[in-house]
Formats: sequence, structure tokens, C-alpha cells
Amino acid sequence: MWSSGAIFVKLGLASASVWSFLAVRAAGALLLLLVIICIFFRSVFSEIRDLTKKDLSSLLITGLLLQGAYQSCFFLAIYYDLSPGVLALVLGLQPMLTPIVGRERISMSKYVFLLIGLSGLAVAIVGSKDTTNITVWGIVFGLLSVLAITIGSVQQKQSNQPPLISALLQYCAASALFITIVSLVGWSAKVDINFVLASSWMIVVVSVGAVLLLLFMLQKDAASNVSVLFYFVPILTMLFDYLVFGTQLSWVIVIGTTIVLSSIYLYRLPDAKPHLLSVESKGE
Repeated sequence: MWSSGAIFVKLGLASASVWSFLAVRAAGALLLLLVIICIFFRSVFSEIRDLTKKDLSSLLITGLLLQGAYQSCFFLAIYYDLSPGVLALVLGLQPMLTPIVGRERISMSKYVFLLIGLSGLAVAIVGSKDTTNITVWGIVFGLLSVLAITIGSVQQKQSNQPPLISALLQYCAASALFITIVSLVGWSAKVDINFVLASSWMIVVVSVGAVLLLLFMLQKDAASNVSVLFYFVPILTMLFDYLVFGTQLSWVIVIGTTIVLSSIYLYRLPDAKPHLLSVESKGE
């Protein structure tokens, strides 16, 4: 679900500016969540009223990081001509940074598996020949993007709020941010079939579906265990690109993908724990 976003963003930006598209996505996701909550989960509103000011401000800041800063910097990196492949490599730093930022204690072997996964991702991206454009501002916004999603994910994990409450408040913050930006820079979008299709997919499947799943996983598992799954995103995006646009897949991509899958599997295995072998004494 998350990986499909890159394909529909590419489709939507052919008809709209970055800020207009982001504003429609955030506002649309907010409205859809409100409808879902009003019909099925009305108790969420009373739970929000019971939040402390500290919890409320924390969730709004998390929203600005995950749905505001991350999305903005991601699009701006592409806008400043950083190739998607290089951006995917930069975002591949997230699993390495998450346990450090979140102060999670993980074994040295897990860091090795993360490095192996990053190298596999590099092999796959080089195989896709999508590393041609590297710009200073593109790298800057790419690094800001990975910092935003890393810090936002760790903060979301620490808040431990239910996914629906978190998502609703996050999109309140993101909608306010992007609508303010659009009011300053102006609206620029052609409402055609591409824009409607891309916006609908990004709102329903990615902004609500995938984000709720992400928040649910962060509630149930360690942030580092969730972040390592993001190695899948560029790999699956290449597959979608092949299925939708006919972009060819090479054996180098297959090899890189195999390395990534193996590293994720090994990373998520529980650490081996030493145990004492007890020797029963024989009775007389």
C-alpha cells in the first residue's frame, strides 16, 4: 500500500503542483477519517477530549513531522532533481537511525543485518539505473525527509496513542499546514481524471489505509522492527513501476531484492539467548 504511493504521486503531479496535491491529500484524509469515526467510532471524540495538553501537543507535533515535514521534504527533493533511486537510498538510512534516535538497545548483529539490507537496496537501485541525478538541495531535502520520518516514528511509538486518534490529530495538523501554504503560494491543479484517480488512491489507500497500519504496527512493535520494513518500499515501487509503466527489471535488481529480503528476515529473528544446561544428579 505504501509503495504504490510513488506511482500515484507521479500521476497526480502531472496535473497539480506539489502543495495543492499535498493539501488535497491531507484534507481528504481528514474528512474520510471524520466520516469513519462519526459512523463507527464515536467514542474517539470523547477520548480526544480527555487527552492532556502534553499528549495533544505531542500528537500534533508528530503529525507535522510525519504528514507535514516528511511529505514536503520528500516532494521537494524530487523537485530539486534528485533521482528517486538516490532518494530511496537516503531514506534507507531510516532503519539505521531509528534505534539510535529511539535509544533502543539492539545487538551488533542486527546493525550488521541493517547494513546488509542497505547494501542490497543499493544493488537493486543501481540495477534500475536510477542514480543519475544528484543535487545539493535534493540531498539536503532528502536528509531532512529521513530525519522527519525517523523522529516522527519514534515520537509516535513513545506516545502509544490508538491509531485512529493519532491519525485524526496528525491530519488536522497537516491540513492546517498545507492549506496555509496553498493560500500563500496559490492553488494550481487541473481537476482531470488523472488528478481524481491519484488523489482518491492517495487519500483512501495510502493516507488512511497505510498510515493506520503503520500507526498500529508502531503501537504493537518496536520502532526499529517497523522501520526495517521500509527497505521493502523502493523494491515494491520498482515492481509497481514494471507492472504499470512496463519498466524492465534486471537480474541485478533481483539479486539486490534477495539480499534485502534475507536481511529483513534475519533482522526480525529473535536474538539467540545463552541458557544454562542443567545436569541432574543421579540418585543413589
